[in-house]
Amino acid sequence: MKKIIYFASALALFSCKDAIKTEAKNDFLIAENIKFDEPTINSNLTITAKADLLGYWVGEFIDDSDYDVNEDEEINEDFYGIDYEYRKKITFSIDKIKGDEITGHSVVSGNIQKFKGKLSETPYEFSINVKEPGNEKSDGQFALTIKKQDTLLNGKWEAFKKDQIKVNKRKLSLKKRIFEYDPNAKIEDRYVDFHKSTIKKVEYDSEDSVGNPIKESYDDEQFYTTTDTIYHINPSTEILKKELVENLSKGDVFVLRNLIFARHGFAFRDQTLRSFFDYHSWYMPVYSDVTKDLTYIEKKNIALLLRYEQNAKEYYDHFGR
Repeated sequence: MKKIIYFASALALFSCKDAIKTEAKNDFLIAENIKFDEPTINSNLTITAKADLLGYWVGEFIDDSDYDVNEDEEINEDFYGIDYEYRKKITFSIDKIKGDEITGHSVVSGNIQKFKGKLSETPYEFSINVKEPGNEKSDGQFALTIKKQDTLLNGKWEAFKKDQIKVNKRKLSLKKRIFEYDPNAKIEDRYVDFHKSTIKKVEYDSEDSVGNPIKESYDDEQFYTTTDTIYHINPSTEILKKELVENLSKGDVFVLRNLIFARHGFAFRDQTLRSFFDYHSWYMPVYSDVTKDLTYIEKKNIALLLRYEQNAKEYYDHFGR
C-alpha cells in the first residue's frame, strides 16, 4: 500500500511541475531569468532619507515621443482602445544605495533589465540618473526626481537607440509600493481578446421598397472573453473540482490559471494578458519566475486548469469599442 501511495504522490507532483512548465512554454510567459539583488525594503512611503528610496516603485510608463502613426500602420489596441505601446505598467526597483551610487532593475512588458548610476541630494530633493546596459535596442536611461516629504517619483526615460524603436521616450510617475502576495486579490474586469473573434449572421424582419415583408441580415462580430462565473472562483484558496472546471469556458480557464501567477507578481510577456492585469489596482509585475512561490493548492489547480483548457468551449460576446 505504501508503494502505491508513494507512486500516486510522485505522479501528482510530476503532473503539477509538468503543467507549470507547459504553461510557460505554450504562452511564452517566462522571461529570461536575470538575477538581481532583492531590494532591502523599509516601510516608509514618504521619502525623507536615502534609505527610504529602497524598494519597488510602480506606475505608468507612458509614451512621450513625437512619432506619427502612418495610415497603413496597424495599431495594436487593448480592451480600452489604447495602443499597447503607448501605456505600460513599470516596476522600478531600487535595490542598493552605496554613497552616491545606485543600482537596481526595471520590469516592463515581462522583461527585467538592470540599471546603475548616480543618486544626488539637495536640501529639498533627491535626483536619480541611471543607465541600462545598452545591449538591447530597448535599453535607455532614466532621469527621476522626488521632493523630500513627498511620495511621487517623477521623471523620464529615453532610449539610447532612438531610431530603432517606435516609442523612444517615456514619462513616469511612480509610487512606492510594498509587494505582498494576496491569495484573495480579485478579478476586477472582463477579459476580452480583440484578436480573436467570430462572426454570427443575425436575421431580422424588414420590408422592401413597396412594403412587402422580407428577411434581412447583418454580420455581428463577437469577441473571445470570459463569463461572470470567474468572479465566484478562487484558484488560490480552494482545490477546484473537475466537474466545475469542465463546464467553464476557455476564457474562464485561461484567466483563472493566470490569475494565480499575477497574484505572485509574475511579469507577463503576453501583451493581452499583461494589459488585462495592468488595469488591476493590486497587480505588481515583479518576477520573471514564480514557480517556487506557488502553493500546493495552486499547483494542483494549474495542472487541472491546463488539462481542460485545450478542450474547453470558447465563449464569445459582443463588445463595443
